[in-house]
Amino acid sequence: MKKMFLTFFITALLLSGCSSPTTASKAKGNFSATGKGYGGDITVTIDVDGDKITNVTIEGEKETPDIGTLAIDEMPERIKSANTWDVDVVSGATITSTTIKKLTKEAMTQAGLIEEEVGACVGGDMSVDSINEFLNSSVDMGPGSYSNAIAIIPINHVNGPRDEHDFYAFVNFKYVARNYIKYQITYLSCTCRSAAVNYWMTAYVELTLPESKDIKDAKVRTLSFDYDAEQEYLAGYWGDSNPTPAGASYEDFKEQYIPFFIDKDYNYISTLSTTDDISVEDYTSGEGRENLSIDFFTGSSVSTNNIIRMLNALYEYHGTDEYFN
Repeated sequence: MKKMFLTFFITALLLSGCSSPTTASKAKGNFSATGKGYGGDITVTIDVDGDKITNVTIEGEKETPDIGTLAIDEMPERIKSANTWDVDVVSGATITSTTIKKLTKEAMTQAGLIEEEVGACVGGDMSVDSINEFLNSSVDMGPGSYSNAIAIIPINHVNGPRDEHDFYAFVNFKYVARNYIKYQITYLSCTCRSAAVNYWMTAYVELTLPESKDIKDAKVRTLSFDYDAEQEYLAGYWGDSNPTPAGASYEDFKEQYIPFFIDKDYNYISTLSTTDDISVEDYTSGEGRENLSIDFFTGSSVSTNNIIRMLNALYEYHGTDEYFN
């Protein structure tokens, strides 16, 4: 599973750095594309005259009445008026609307109205934003599709000797609930031991959407490396040794360290770089930690410090959600 996951993202990285795109010659006529919507196949046909879309026809007889059919009815005029596939989706019919947008883009590419990305190469003009856009629009993954939003995000990794390195983490699940967002994030923690045991960690995290709409007020609602908040899905994965070389077991982390971060807001967590920044008073103030010591985890710095780094990276990504903008 982990190898397949990483292979997918590496492939996506290569594809996103494609060689110079080619442009098909503009044509006059009808251009169609077909793909799977919410209930069945959808076909989008555009009539093109020069660089203008003069008409849009959408067929999708198996879409849900009064939901998906609303998108079929309303999207043609939106696309025609804007002369682009990149229009707002119809509220309540996100999946159907997203499929229509994707198919319109394919038809526009056929007509030469937009550039076609071809080939693959290493290098080229790449950015995290362009890669994430590619991942969430090139296949049936991303908002309004069959998968939740995914993303590659920067993370400031730290190893045992406290050397810092620029790494990437992978958000492979994002679901917006009523007043919080569910995340599943995979990141590399252990790098100071043999590469044979450099397993990736997967955390299940819930971050709140505060009424203030200020990212600094967002709090950690749930943090788990095994079950989700409902104890129904094994959404996490502990990748470091158990116990750590310093003797701290995963159960110790679950009971004494991970709970420390619950209800902590970004205003506080953003001040943390390593466990050295956690005061004894802050650590022991939580229920059940009165007689414990944060020093117990000092020798397990790879695991402890990169949990902090992961939370900071995820908070940065959390702040890009439209709720805060």
